[in-house]
Amino acid sequence: MAGTFTVQQNLELLGRYRYTEIQLMELMGSWAYTMVDPEIKIGFGRHMFQDSVHADLIGKRIPELKGRSQHFHSIPPSDEFVKLLEKIWKEADELLRMAGLYRVLKPELVSVYRRHIDRLELPADEPTGYILRLIADEEQDHIEWAEKVIERLLAATKRNDEVVAWQKNLSRELQEAGGIWADGKKQGTTVFKKTHPYSKLPVRDGRWNIMQNPSEFKEKDWSFDTNEGKLHLLHDLLNSEFITVERMGRILADCPEIPWQMKLDMARQAWDEARHAEIVQRRLEELGGHVGMFPTSCFGWEQDVNRADPLERLALSNMTFESESCKHLRDWIAKAKSTGDLRSLQLVEFLLADEVNHVLYGIHWIDELTKEDPERRKRVMAYPDQVLADQHPVGVYFKETKNA
Repeated sequence: MAGTFTVQQNLELLGRYRYTEIQLMELMGSWAYTMVDPEIKIGFGRHMFQDSVHADLIGKRIPELKGRSQHFHSIPPSDEFVKLLEKIWKEADELLRMAGLYRVLKPELVSVYRRHIDRLELPADEPTGYILRLIADEEQDHIEWAEKVIERLLAATKRNDEVVAWQKNLSRELQEAGGIWADGKKQGTTVFKKTHPYSKLPVRDGRWNIMQNPSEFKEKDWSFDTNEGKLHLLHDLLNSEFITVERMGRILADCPEIPWQMKLDMARQAWDEARHAEIVQRRLEELGGHVGMFPTSCFGWEQDVNRADPLERLALSNMTFESESCKHLRDWIAKAKSTGDLRSLQLVEFLLADEVNHVLYGIHWIDELTKEDPERRKRVMAYPDQVLADQHPVGVYFKETKNA
């Protein structure tokens, strides 16, 4: 491609960029529950959301150039590029995944965005330049964050030669595929579906003591008005926040057919829960606690991520567990006020604000996607009570969620 870009060339390239941003969002969503390193889980939660925003900004620019037509929404650059994405997705090693994503794929995105900016017809296409500058800068932030993580992992494992060889191989294959611009290649037609085996538990590092059978996990009526109670409650909440990052990631990866706005909501929730994990862990440590100090449970994980219907997942995760969390957080706020714990009070108020929105996501999408399908709605609405009756000694009833 020579000279400045025409409208048609812009449309084709923007479609490729949007496809790539969506694929990287789904890639991280697919991987999150299998990554051991908690810093990576939190980073993925943040980056899933930001990549969803990138895809959304690009998607809104496309119809502006196309006279409001919805065409050119998402274009696989080439079949070779799609196969490269699939190769990286199938890699099971945590360090090699990070190198493929943050040392090969995201640098390619930053490169094409900046090359595109240099070829814009200005001031005619200044809106495209504005969007691409914002996205390129944020993607560069992702790369710089990841480089610190990768260097930390390399220092611990002494695998630099292996990682460099992997990167070189991927970079060569990327060049042979024509990159994201797909120079000289036909538009891709390959469908790349991220499928997962049945999952009983998400992956945790060695500090955690996860009860394999949730029924063995004995809850005690801890109160937020004592330091011991806070440690127990914050420790359980920390695990729950990680679980929800992983749950939202799985919806993004498992259910590409859901409405785009629903994907944005799920990606936003992943980011919220990642921030919550950071907040809760920091407060836990301020109070003298640490990860793994108590056993905990991943109750509901197996019954959630293995369901084919994303609405059943939302009914369980958002309209039941998140709703129950809202009740507990309100109690914590009252206890923090009564004991003068202003630090916890401020943090928990932020958590509650987000959790209420998450319940509303569940209510909205279940209502929206079942309004013409009463049988599906009936099945979705009944699912949480079925799980709770079968798996847990303490019932959380669906009718209570309406008051979240």
